[in-house]
Amino acid sequence: MQQHQPPLFISHGSPMMAVENSNTSRFLQRLGQQLPTPKAIVVFSAHLDVTDDVVITAGERPKTIHDFYGFPDELYQIRYPALGEPALAKKIADTFMSAGIKVNLSPTQGWDHGVWIPLRLMYPQANIPIVQISINTRVSAAENYRYGQLIAPLKHDNILIIGSGGVSHNLNETFRQPKTPNAVAMMNAFTHWVEDKLLNNDTKSLLNYLSLAPYAQFNHPTQEHFLPLIAVLGASETSSAKKIHQDVEFELLALDAYSFN
Repeated sequence: MQQHQPPLFISHGSPMMAVENSNTSRFLQRLGQQLPTPKAIVVFSAHLDVTDDVVITAGERPKTIHDFYGFPDELYQIRYPALGEPALAKKIADTFMSAGIKVNLSPTQGWDHGVWIPLRLMYPQANIPIVQISINTRVSAAENYRYGQLIAPLKHDNILIIGSGGVSHNLNETFRQPKTPNAVAMMNAFTHWVEDKLLNNDTKSLLNYLSLAPYAQFNHPTQEHFLPLIAVLGASETSSAKKIHQDVEFELLALDAYSFN
């Protein structure tokens, strides 16, 4: 009998998480030790946001992408040499194409920091192959949810499905002076709403978060960090959500994590 892998949503925060000892970095290290070892990992990351065909990584040895600017040199020296899994990528692509979704199986797309930073903490030996699937902020939340639905059966085959983003992600606000009045209260109202809807399996509300959630546009001026949660919600097949971590960075970046058992 194959091992079941509950899908996860992880907030990956600042790239400095790769080198700093923090509550969230320690959580991710523990999480990797606690989970049953998967035979492969499939990731939806905020940082592979494409407009057209869904991109699925298909290379055997994808490169480590340092897709951030202005950080210490040590971050740019880090490599995460996890292998790709072309056969799994092809299987996923076939599933998407059978559902009428155009796919670009990319042999050159590498691991962005939404992939390698959390996985380097969880699996420092880089010994588990990875496939990454793009999100799309130009289509509806429901369409990103469908991406997750299409790969949901993989979790019953010892494949770990991860969404890597952020429960809140108003990065510009963290640098703004003076801060928007009640910014922290607006962040808390949004993250509490998300938690309530997840724990109560209110998928309909979550798919309409832009119009229903308090201060949705403030917490996500652009949507790429929230859609990995929506995709993983699709992969959960209505499994109940459990909040497994809570932290806040720079007062406004919520680093909550959820497991879908």
